[in-house]
Amino acid sequence: MQKVPLTLIIPVHGRPDALDRALRSVDGQDSAPEEVIVVDDGSPVPSAIDPDLARRLNVRLIRHESNRGPAAARNTGMREARTDWITFLDSDDYLLRGSIAERWRGVQERLRHGAPETTIFGCGWIDFTANHDASRLRWPRPAAAPRAFASGCWFSPGSCVILNGPKAVAAAGFQDETLRRFEDVDWFLSLALKGFSLEILPVAAVAIERQRVQRPEQIAAAAAAMRAKWRSVLDRVLFTRLDSYMDLEIAATYRFRGSRLRALRALSASLAKAPRLSLQLSPGWRLESLSGIPEACLPQKALR
Repeated sequence: MQKVPLTLIIPVHGRPDALDRALRSVDGQDSAPEEVIVVDDGSPVPSAIDPDLARRLNVRLIRHESNRGPAAARNTGMREARTDWITFLDSDDYLLRGSIAERWRGVQERLRHGAPETTIFGCGWIDFTANHDASRLRWPRPAAAPRAFASGCWFSPGSCVILNGPKAVAAAGFQDETLRRFEDVDWFLSLALKGFSLEILPVAAVAIERQRVQRPEQIAAAAAAMRAKWRSVLDRVLFTRLDSYMDLEIAATYRFRGSRLRALRALSASLAKAPRLSLQLSPGWRLESLSGIPEACLPQKALR
């Protein structure tokens, strides 16, 4: 299998079957990353990887003895990476076949045509449920203005970005490990304020399992932490944007939990802070309807 100079970082907490599926989606690629770093973030039962699979993919398994959160797991992966260019894959997601090679060719082509190494390269993805029903293919829109990055992480950075790790860390530091939620919004907003921008490669690369397991009180606490961190840092326009996005996330969580009145209150607060004609605050996506994930895109054991 041909290797590309890229480190794939997979944070995991529990979910051994999902991790196996994610790794087999890497094994099914035409070209694989130079290395795969799996960071076990304090799983109750330590993660185990098939030795043959680990050898083929050059997997390094690193374990946190306690659960420190997704930011800490990604930071460990970035510190250990032996390549400049890195990508992430959440353990409950998986790569579509052929996507590593396509994305890497796209990155190299854009760099040759003048894209700076401060570019974040996003891609398209398929939403799916646990039984592999797929309804939409999402193509996120590109952005460069910090205003966009203060409006959310519409480009699904947990599994859909390639970026230059050392340049990102030099510009904005590592991800904030005190944040158990919105750590991605926080980091990419920091990068945007340092001049990073988002370009989208024309590659549908990842299948992302949609779950909502957060409790409203967790989201509210994380939103309060974000507001406290950024209130004195951002100008009024940017902070208002971020503040409105926090309310939008709280509204979505309450709606999912069936608390319609609380959801409406949070949504009203979001709209009052950032008046708009649609619920969407970020640049958003172009959507394509799907009847299912094409079988050719599925990794081995994806249908277990």
